Amino acid sequence: MTGLQDNLWVWDLMLRGAVGGVLLFHLIHLALPGPRPAARVALAVFTLSLIAYLFCQRAELVFLLPRPLALAVLALCVSSTAWLWLAARSLFDDHFALTPALLGAALGLVVIGLAGNVPRLDAALAGRPDPGVTLLGQVHAAAMVGFTAAAVWEVMRGWRDDLVAPRRAARRWVALGIGVYASLALVVELAVRGREVGALLPALHVLGIGSIALALAVLVARHSLDLILGPSSGDRTAPAPEQASGLDVPVAPSPAASPALARLTRAMTDEFAYRREGLTLADLANSLDLSEAVLRRLINQELGYRNFNDFLHHYRLQKPRCAWRARTCRS
Repeated sequence: MTGLQDNLWVWDLMLRGAVGGVLLFHLIHLALPGPRPAARVALAVFTLSLIAYLFCQRAELVFLLPRPLALAVLALCVSSTAWLWLAARSLFDDHFALTPALLGAALGLVVIGLAGNVPRLDAALAGRPDPGVTLLGQVHAAAMVGFTAAAVWEVMRGWRDDLVAPRRAARRWVALGIGVYASLALVVELAVRGREVGALLPALHVLGIGSIALALAVLVARHSLDLILGPSSGDRTAPAPEQASGLDVPVAPSPAASPALARLTRAMTDEFAYRREGLTLADLANSLDLSEAVLRRLINQELGYRNFNDFLHHYRLQKPRCAWRARTCRS
């Protein structure tokens, strides 16, 4: 029986090492210079939290670490769902920034998680009985569930308005799969907390994390990470037809423009389609007799917008901008 347990221990370590290697690939990729540093930081810390989770699942590994490093690993582990939420926001919000409020939410989960779990760690190191899950531990568990739900919401909301094809595919399948899997894994972990579950369930959990990490590695290999994240806000340009003259005044589409682009420009500049209440991409596509896929490609690839709402806001701000410039010229 001891030999079987030793074999399981070795295979478990090999599995964790392999998954850690795939996660390390993502971490190195995110650490390379590139646009949107705030998004890269959020994704990198989330990746680090997953690596920390691989350690925390095996208490023996945490016990081998020096106490400061063990506390750092535990801090990342207990705040993993907060970083999942921030990673989801950073992926799908082109204007994402690590504001004090967002960082405060993540650090709050760190504080609650450490307060609820450090006493258990100290008891295990000292050979004392496990004090069990305290009220702080229950609050931490509820907060973990809340952050996971918020991450799933970030993935789902605005999916139809996302104009970047690779990111939209990631949003629909990979990211949603991560959110659903994280939710199920968290529920199962909370349900079996404090019970002996054997080696199979943790191994399956690690295998699930590794499968998702490998799928993301394939996605990054097929599509550039910069294409999914997009340029920094300061570098983002939207070469809309009305800006061709360098003015903020709508102009007619050029004769060389495609018929679909000409129709879109007329709808926005002459028919003021952007003024319609609750206008969606599907509504605009129907009014132009275009498919949603064609309209997405048109707005994203020919006009440079990554989000449908940004495209609408550009036109909605056009009139106030023109009025302001007119007042400035008169004064």
